Amino acid sequence: MLQPSRRIPYRTWPGALAILLAIAAYVGGLTFWNNHTPGSRPLPAGETVSVAHARFEPAPGWQMDVSRSKAGQSLMLFKGGHKFLVTTHLWMGGPDGPMVRQQRLMERGQGLTVEGDVSDFVTGWGLQGKTFAYYGAKLAGRFWQVVDTPRRSLVQIDVYGPTDGFNEALADARRMLDSMDLEAPL
Repeated sequence: MLQPSRRIPYRTWPGALAILLAIAAYVGGLTFWNNHTPGSRPLPAGETVSVAHARFEPAPGWQMDVSRSKAGQSLMLFKGGHKFLVTTHLWMGGPDGPMVRQQRLMERGQGLTVEGDVSDFVTGWGLQGKTFAYYGAKLAGRFWQVVDTPRRSLVQIDVYGPTDGFNEALADARRMLDSMDLEAPL
């Protein structure tokens, strides 16, 4: 009678243990990195910051949100629960297209209410564009937009946050906007 072949025993636990240790080291390393990398960065007082060709001087007390800022495209500052976002894009259309889209996004997409009509603004540096205010149940904000058609650039500035303390944040945002110019080297 034939005997069944006998299986040669081999050990799987060393390989499984090595894989488990590699996964634990990878996840642990990522967790360590995340916990020791700051999400915000204080900005030096009196120095200008640049986002593509737009530059301005941050108001005291505002910090940069590193995780929500993209080099050369956007810069997010925050102070308490209030946010100040500057984004830049290339633009090849007319000056009103992005403003209409932004209003539509806020009203329909985010359920916010645009307050009043779009109005023009001019800063001390001669920067001019359009602006509007908006609000929600627990949120207030103001949006500014500058379109430079000869340079094919679009700069959008948005300040928003809880209604408590929004007037102080808006005053800081206006100071930052007043210090802004679009002549930074690319």
